[in-house]
Parts: sequence; C-alpha cells; structure tokens
Amino acid sequence: VNNLGNVEKIIPALQDLARRHVGYGVKDEHYDTVGSALLWTLEQGLGDAFTEELKEAWTETYTTLANVMIEASREAA
Repeated sequence: VNNLGNVEKIIPALQDLARRHVGYGVKDEHYDTVGSALLWTLEQGLGDAFTEELKEAWTETYTTLANVMIEASREAA
C-alpha cells in the first residue's frame, strides 16, 4: 500500500505473485471477484468515509494492479 503511488516499483512483485497464482488455479475472472470483495470490505469498514471519490480511486488502483497480474499470469501459462 505504501508504494501504490509508485506502481513501477511494485510491478515485479506483482508479476511474481501472479505467476504463483497460476499454480493455485487462479483464473482471470477471479480478479473481478476479489476486486468486488475489496470494495465491499472498504465500504463496510469505512462507512460514510468511503466516499465516491475514494471508491473511484480504489477501483482504479485495484484494476491497474489486477491487469498487471492478469498479463503476467497469461505469459506464465
């Protein structure tokens, strides 16, 4: 989380994580499920502090990270 503002720094770690996920049987569609669960959890935990702006920021962030992982997992498969 501390490096979300510097995505280039965490891309190699995300790619490694994605390659391991292939071995666990993770499929592309699972990333959508996790994203939905993350947003729901943030909404429940933050309540009124989970503004539309914050939701959009987390959606964009998670989508970016998930896309990096999906691409790496496809290359590994």
